[in-house]
Amino acid sequence: MLTENIRSAIEALFANRLRSALTLLGVVIGVFAVTTTVSMGQIATAGITAQIQDFGAQSLFVVVNNDNPRATRFTGDDIEALSRLPVDILRSRSTGGLGRAGNEEARITLNGQTANAVNVDRSLRLARGRYFSEAEYLRAAPVIVLSADAAETFFPDLDNPVGQEIVVQVGQSRTFYTVIGVRERIGGALGAFANDVSGDIPLETLYSNFPNIRRNEYNVIPITVRFDVNISDIEQQVRAILDRRRGSDTYNLQTIEGALGLFNTITLILQAVLGGIGSISLLVGGIGILNIMLVSVTERTREIGLRKALGAKKGTILQQFLIEAVTLTVIGGVIGLALSIGSLYLIVALVPFIDTVIINPLTILLALFVSIATGVLFGVWPANRAANLSPIEALRYE
Repeated sequence: MLTENIRSAIEALFANRLRSALTLLGVVIGVFAVTTTVSMGQIATAGITAQIQDFGAQSLFVVVNNDNPRATRFTGDDIEALSRLPVDILRSRSTGGLGRAGNEEARITLNGQTANAVNVDRSLRLARGRYFSEAEYLRAAPVIVLSADAAETFFPDLDNPVGQEIVVQVGQSRTFYTVIGVRERIGGALGAFANDVSGDIPLETLYSNFPNIRRNEYNVIPITVRFDVNISDIEQQVRAILDRRRGSDTYNLQTIEGALGLFNTITLILQAVLGGIGSISLLVGGIGILNIMLVSVTERTREIGLRKALGAKKGTILQQFLIEAVTLTVIGGVIGLALSIGSLYLIVALVPFIDTVIINPLTILLALFVSIATGVLFGVWPANRAANLSPIEALRYE
């Protein structure tokens, strides 16, 4: 009997193809929106989480608490105290200026850094040349390692700008630097929208060229913990040292877990908002199914009366119309799911910083469950109305 009802439901749907297709549209859009939103959230979370952990799984950042007017910049003595821990610490100061190379001109950020940046900054990888040495750092050599964006900006016609010169003007001061390396562009989502026109120079060079920048004052202390050391233990020791030297309200300690937690929270909020929009489409689709099933019951009133007169039970009629409603929504759900999967593969093919499609089986089950639930929820009233028709009144219906 169930098989017969399913066959009958499919025949009824194909008898009114245009009407059925228009009714399906709301369900298709709803399932597509919900499934795509959930999957894109999972793809983004997995990709960015992996990238952040790759670059900074063992990283801490100590930042001056600017909300506290008594908080001062970190000093060289603060860094010396922290350096006794099993960590690598990067000393860094920055300034901005106008860069020129040949006919090209653009704003550039100069990052004065210590030579151990290659050990502390795990996102630092070189596409060309090399990083400056400890000797170049100590003698304040006029050398620069350009970011990928800076290399393209100032040397658009050169594949390898190593050996070229760039002049940077800050105020009335003009300084020349020899390019010794080019950093790799940060891949994935973290580097997709960045426009990083910058260059790394020895910190001593920065101090030498720009005397107005005070030595041994830092707004941020990047700390990289060695892989064989527990980062939680180091975090506690860093807090103990800085609390004793400065006070707990003068700084903030930021960890990769905090950044990931914030990102995951934002992702969940976006998924909830976009999923809610998709749910509205499902609601509209469900109302469409309710409407079309009521029309179907009205059109087939005599058929229902005839079947009841021939002995069809109330439950059989109820089951038939309920199956029709569920069949409609399941077909819509499958189409929406197929479109969603196809769109995800298309997005991965077109967007360079997304390289993996993640389709959680639970997402597929959720889409099918929502489809069935929509059919049952919005089909039960028309089905019950059909089942309760009086056979005598139904046969009299014109």
